[in-house]
Amino acid sequence: MSTRNQQSLLESIRIVDGKAPLLDFHQRRVTRSRKLIFPKCPSFNLSSVIGELDLPKKGTYKLRVVYGVGLEKQELIPYNVVPVQSVRLVNADEVRYGQKFLNRTGIRKCLEKKGDCDDILMIQRGHLTDASYANVALYDGKFWYTPAWPLLRGCRREKLIAEGQLRPTVIRDRDLKHFKEIKLINAMLPWEQAPTLPVSAIKGLP
Repeated sequence: MSTRNQQSLLESIRIVDGKAPLLDFHQRRVTRSRKLIFPKCPSFNLSSVIGELDLPKKGTYKLRVVYGVGLEKQELIPYNVVPVQSVRLVNADEVRYGQKFLNRTGIRKCLEKKGDCDDILMIQRGHLTDASYANVALYDGKFWYTPAWPLLRGCRREKLIAEGQLRPTVIRDRDLKHFKEIKLINAMLPWEQAPTLPVSAIKGLP
């Protein structure tokens, strides 16, 4: 595998009617990641990248920005929400994804275990982390919670926590039966559009 694939990072930015509502949160993650991985490189400004694009004034798009020392690739793709009706618990003890790397080999291997489900919920040492492409939120009938130890601190998750809509807490696989609903949340999915399932749609519950 090339060094580029191992070190390249990715941001998937929601573009709505020519604007990027979560850009500040994306920039914070980019800055944090580059300080860890490319500490001696100049800053990388997403506003500058977006400013050079002729963005559509109407519609919802995903802007994929691949970067490392500098910009490597950008791609604008029309976006539609993919429905999710069932998820399966899978063990992901070997997965490490603290930064949003382009290389998702570990997560892809976990996805191979989803069987007839639409997606997975990854468990590490008995604790809930993330779905394959999203953070998760769980509703107990009163409040919405999110795992305190996700694989990746997503931009939408960070915003919802800052606004008080989500409460981070430790959630073990055996705790899932105490919740009523689960949402899959990421930067491309506003809260009202995020796939929402009853906990009974989770397969493999202990």
